[in-house]
Amino acid sequence: MQARVQIFGENKLFRSRDMGRAVAVRRWTPTALECYKRGCNCEGCFYRDFFSGSSQRCQMKASVLELVRVIGTPNIELQQLIPED
Repeated sequence: MQARVQIFGENKLFRSRDMGRAVAVRRWTPTALECYKRGCNCEGCFYRDFFSGSSQRCQMKASVLELVRVIGTPNIELQQLIPED
């Protein structure tokens, strides 16, 4: 699903992602990087409590998915969990 939005005389194409919201991305922000490092798992995220009493939902997962699609994965090392036997 795509939506065309006119902003300051320019036509911009936004893609709807994951949670039904239109997302425009330009760069990896620190918050997006943290979400990416967690695998877009909200457990342990500061914003989980922020949205807990609200009807709104966090859109960071949608932003991270769009960043990976448009820009590619960030140049960071991910911590790998190795199960103990």
